[in-house]
Amino acid sequence: MDARESSTMSLGMKRPLKGTLMDESKLYLGIDYGGNTVKLGLIDYYGNLSGKASIPTGDLTSKVACRAFAAEVGEFVHGMGVYTSELGGIGLAVPGIKMKDGFMTPNVKADWPLVLQSLERTFYKVNLTTINDSNAAALGEMWMGAGENAHTELFVTIGTGIGAGLIVQGSVIEGSHGSAGEVGHITVVPGGRECMCGRKGCVERYASARGIVQTFREAGESGKYDTAMFSEHEPQGESDTLAVFEAYREGDPRAIEAIDVMCDKLGFALAHVACVVDPDVIILGGGVASGADCFVDKLRDSFKSYCFPSCSATEFKTASLSNDAGIYGAARYAIISAPRDKAQRDWLDPDFGL
Repeated sequence: MDARESSTMSLGMKRPLKGTLMDESKLYLGIDYGGNTVKLGLIDYYGNLSGKASIPTGDLTSKVACRAFAAEVGEFVHGMGVYTSELGGIGLAVPGIKMKDGFMTPNVKADWPLVLQSLERTFYKVNLTTINDSNAAALGEMWMGAGENAHTELFVTIGTGIGAGLIVQGSVIEGSHGSAGEVGHITVVPGGRECMCGRKGCVERYASARGIVQTFREAGESGKYDTAMFSEHEPQGESDTLAVFEAYREGDPRAIEAIDVMCDKLGFALAHVACVVDPDVIILGGGVASGADCFVDKLRDSFKSYCFPSCSATEFKTASLSNDAGIYGAARYAIISAPRDKAQRDWLDPDFGL
């Protein structure tokens, strides 16, 4: 597996799960299937990461490809000196909507029944669970990251689009149709910019990386500002927010307008979500969150200006697990979903998901 990058790391021990009926020697495999890479991690039920790896994402549309993928995953596990019998479960984070009859994953090509079948053949008798990737990241951050002390958390990923994972009192909320957490498609400008979902005025069109760059460019073309005030930073692509943030730090009025619009529209949307779920914390992740120093205070102020007064104390934090949130969350979901007897089900109190 030459293309794979692997490493090991040791984290401080966390408090154990409630109860002592689980075999503490078991490890859980978290698989975060992304558009470019598949991230793998072996984690124990205390949250200690013993090893991780990444392999390139490929089209998994044939039996041969799916079995080769499962074999690579098995090679990682066995290469860490772990036998299949030592696994307590496997969690697979899928990049799309998890529905009752399958998955809708427009950004990757995979025959998911074949993928699951191949993994089950490779890891015989190991419990395999699936979870949406945003929900996995949310669960990972709640378990071992920025949301560690929260009971209800909204995890918002801001990249080329906007997605979210929602954890309520320790439970992952997926919804009846797998669409819970589609924060990016809250309408904030009726009749506004066209969205890829087929609707108009979604917050994603104003607060995602693409939306920010579009506002930046429109501001520059509007004639409202003296061009002498423009910085030398120009986005090199439709989602190049790095250039926008650099321009913002230099006082470029185009960037200031782009960030103001982003914060206003996203703050409005999040305020409405808070009316429904009242989270302890809103965690910001995704590529755009790397520029949080430019917008997090404005976003918090915008949220407070729109939210129901009792929600105004909601904390805003940036994700702390970076690209590892998905593997932590997938492994955690495997732990929560592991078969258990009646005594073990007594663990499932409001603190179990933390």
